[in-house]
Amino acid sequence: MEALFKNKTTFSQQNYMKLVAFHQKKNNWKYWLYTATFSILLIICLVFQVIAQNYLLILLCILFLLGFLAYRFINPYHKTRKELSSDKVQNHMINYYFFYEKYFKIKNKLGTSKLKYYKLYKVYETKDYFYLYIAKDYAFILDKSGFEIGSAQKFSQFMKHKMRFKFSKEAK
Repeated sequence: MEALFKNKTTFSQQNYMKLVAFHQKKNNWKYWLYTATFSILLIICLVFQVIAQNYLLILLCILFLLGFLAYRFINPYHKTRKELSSDKVQNHMINYYFFYEKYFKIKNKLGTSKLKYYKLYKVYETKDYFYLYIAKDYAFILDKSGFEIGSAQKFSQFMKHKMRFKFSKEAK
């Protein structure tokens, strides 16, 4: 079977940081809304324990609140730093993407993976990239200038057709 589209994208610090900025722009309000809501609930629990003068639960609520807030602030930073120091970023790993009618393949020095389109969580198109999310926090980066078979414009139309409600184009 012949590929409809082929894309070559070099994984670099620059395009990873663009993905991080895009992801934060799309999801930051949800992240902070969840953090604020859960923190308020923990503070309410803390207030009730202060009123009840239950010192052990006051201490536990304070520790849990501090631990939760530390996790919510430190974890994203830690994930980004870890990815930036990974071999795929440091060694500018090259991914080859082959798109067929019912599935696509990702090929790199680590091996080959095959995914069906329905398994994609969401697909975003920006000015320079396509982001194929396979989970809420994990995406493949396709550089629009990296198409060797097909074009970015035709690929955009193809993905709109395949993904329907899961495809979103960023306003320019």
